Amino acid sequence: MAKPSALENAVDRIRGAFRLRRRGAGHRERHRRDGSAVHDVVFGANDGLVSNAALVAGVAGGTSDPAVILLGGVAGVVAGAISMALGAYISTKSQREHHQSEQAREHWEVEHMREQEVEETRRIFREKGITGPLLDEVVEAVSHNPDQWVQLMMTDELGFPKDPPKPALAAVVMGVSFAAAAIIPVAPYFFAEGTAALPASFALSGAALFAVGMWRASLGSGQALRKGIEMVVLAGAAVAAAYFIGRAVGVAV
Repeated sequence: MAKPSALENAVDRIRGAFRLRRRGAGHRERHRRDGSAVHDVVFGANDGLVSNAALVAGVAGGTSDPAVILLGGVAGVVAGAISMALGAYISTKSQREHHQSEQAREHWEVEHMREQEVEETRRIFREKGITGPLLDEVVEAVSHNPDQWVQLMMTDELGFPKDPPKPALAAVVMGVSFAAAAIIPVAPYFFAEGTAALPASFALSGAALFAVGMWRASLGSGQALRKGIEMVVLAGAAVAAAYFIGRAVGVAV
C-alpha cells in the first residue's frame, strides 16, 4: 500500500482540527451548489413576466384588437428571450475571460514570486484558525502542488468561484427562463379575446409572479408570503403604468 502524501496527511489533520459534532443522528446538510443557474432562472423568469405583462397591458390599453395584442406579446417573448440570452452570454463570457486572466496571473506569481505567495497562503490559513506546526505543514503541502495552490489563491484570496462560469449554459438558461415566463401573459390571447383575455392575462401573471416570489424566498431567508406579495405589488405598478400609458397613447392617436 502506498504511503499517504504530505498533502493527504495535512488534509487529514485539518479535518481533525475542524471536525464538528453532528447536531442529530439524522442531520443532513442541504446546500445548493448551482447558485449561478438559480440566479439566471429567477432573473430571466422575473424579467419575462414583468416586461411582457407590461407590454401586453400597454398594447391592450391602446387597442382592443386581440390580433394586435397577441402579435405584440409574441414579439415580446421572442425579442426578449434573444436579448436576454445574448446579454447573459456576453456578460458570462467576460467573467470567464477575467477568471482565466487572473488564473494565469496567479500561475505566474506562484512561479516568480514564490515567497510572497507563501506568506499570503500562511495568512489565509491563519485566518482559518490554523497555527503552529500544523500551519507550516499545510502551507508546505499546498505549495508543493502548483495547480491546487493557484486554485486556493483564486478562491480564498481573490474570491472567484471554483469553476469558471459557462457562457453557453447561462445563455440557454436565461433565454429559456425568460421565454417560459413571458408567454404566460400572452397565453390567454391564444384562447380568448377582448374583456375575457385581459383579466385572465393579469390573473395568470399575478399568480406566476407570486409563485416566483415564494420561490425566491425558499432560496433565501424565507418569508414566502411577503416575498410573493412584494413581487405582485412591484410588477403590478409597472403593468398598471404601461396600461394607462397605452390608453393615453391610443386615445391621442
